[in-house]
Amino acid sequence: VSVDSVLNIHGFDLQRALQTNPQLLNPENAPTQHDKTVTSVSLDQGAPRHMRTVQKGDLDFELATDFLEYIAESQGEDIYRMKGVLAVAHSQQKYIYHAVHMTFSGGFEEAWQPGEPRESKMVFIGKGLDEQFLASTFNNCLATPENLTRKASTLRFKPGDAVECRTTGFDAEEGERWAAGTVVEVLHRADDMAPGEVAPYRVRLEDGSELTVLTDEGSEIVGANSHGDEEDGEEAGEGDEAAEEAAEAAEEEKPAASTSTARRRTRKATD
Repeated sequence: VSVDSVLNIHGFDLQRALQTNPQLLNPENAPTQHDKTVTSVSLDQGAPRHMRTVQKGDLDFELATDFLEYIAESQGEDIYRMKGVLAVAHSQQKYIYHAVHMTFSGGFEEAWQPGEPRESKMVFIGKGLDEQFLASTFNNCLATPENLTRKASTLRFKPGDAVECRTTGFDAEEGERWAAGTVVEVLHRADDMAPGEVAPYRVRLEDGSELTVLTDEGSEIVGANSHGDEEDGEEAGEGDEAAEEAAEAAEEEKPAASTSTARRRTRKATD
């Protein structure tokens, strides 16, 4: 989706409007009744200073997309349209999006040109829009040291923490493989990562290699010994079940429960 297809498209056409309402230009025609609760809000980093409601700077991609997702989910029925072009940290491309109610589409498209100001613009059209809330939340999505420090504080682990990381996907015979290590960096960014992507952790494993963990979820990273304790608990549970089956030999053998784990990405960190 190009910028031209989102902004400044001059969608109003007089001849088409007259076909829909032939009395549009008739001065004696009763005025159209508009819903006064329907308004628009523009958050434009390129607006003149006295009209600008947001601060300048690149946006953190995760914070910005979380913001848009929250608006779509919490106010989707009242949001008639959202559109915008975002300048995202760690991306040489513009992130362009468009949404109607809760239907959202967006992606990194054309590149920022040399000398072109990296400025974001968001437009909201809907009912009951709170411009002050939208502007303050936008500012909280900027990739500033203060916002990134707050983002890092929400992570489960910090540098120096001992952890265990999943190093492979689920294997029917071997199960999952986990390795112990230490968190050496939070909010890690490498050149080979996707535009705007920032990993929550970079971990140095006990064998000296490094692993980039792309999600702060228990399926990928846990505290030290947590995975081993879980396995020990499972083994103890299996022993109890075997004793129970032996004591109740008259019952049919119960089938073993199958498990599956959603596979998520990890990547070896580049030197």
